[in-house]
Amino acid sequence: MDDKIIMYILTHKKFDLPQNNMYKPILNGSANHDDDFGYLRDDSGDNISALNDYYAEMTGEYWVWKNADADIVGFCHYRRYFAKGLSLKILEKEDILDILNDYDIILPNKAHMGMTNIDDIKKTRQFLYYGPYIEDYCILRSVLEKDYPDYIEFYDEMLNEKTCHWFNMFISKRELADEYFKWVFDILEKVKSEIDFDKYDDDQKRILGFFSERLINVYVKKNNLKVKEMPILINDRKIPLLYVIGFRFSIVIVLFKFLTQIMYHIKK
Repeated sequence: MDDKIIMYILTHKKFDLPQNNMYKPILNGSANHDDDFGYLRDDSGDNISALNDYYAEMTGEYWVWKNADADIVGFCHYRRYFAKGLSLKILEKEDILDILNDYDIILPNKAHMGMTNIDDIKKTRQFLYYGPYIEDYCILRSVLEKDYPDYIEFYDEMLNEKTCHWFNMFISKRELADEYFKWVFDILEKVKSEIDFDKYDDDQKRILGFFSERLINVYVKKNNLKVKEMPILINDRKIPLLYVIGFRFSIVIVLFKFLTQIMYHIKK
């Protein structure tokens, strides 16, 4: 049987679509948008679209979990795509099928931060005023300890590692995606009920999206999934090859975060 593969492009804005019918744009937080640009919307059927301020791109992933019917699902962003090595070409159906014959899941190359995840969390909040406060990661840990104690060892291990798969991007067979979503959205819903979001600026309330970036690393390790790492192409960079190579090194991560926050405060 020919597997149905859909790569969902998570977006909050209009953009130039890839010339490949496998890639389908879905408007995140579409409950809060007047114009859908003709894209899929995440506010139909069973959805959490109105909570996009807290979940970020995860409202689109929730919609796919509850409403889509593809055999293999993948998630990229309107400007971030899985690339074929250094070719700067995005993955096609044949590439995905070949990889998933031998691997459970496709994830972005690990980012090398030059510090542990827990230090990155603390310093990013302290110096860049960005991301969740460390006390909210403690709330996340307490939820895991209560409801998913088998994951605590792997959560603590993740916090003390110096690498991380980012962006909430992955590709897998539908069964695996469903199992992961059931786990992660249960955790995020419980964490959400315990966090004081008023202490965050409007742009910073999307901390459940930040949590899921770290949590997928925990899920993969606990379940001993066979991972194929692929480089990420950012298609609006003037020198994308340098980005693909450079993101492997910690200094790039530090500069990326610093410049991102400079632009954020300038726009404010």
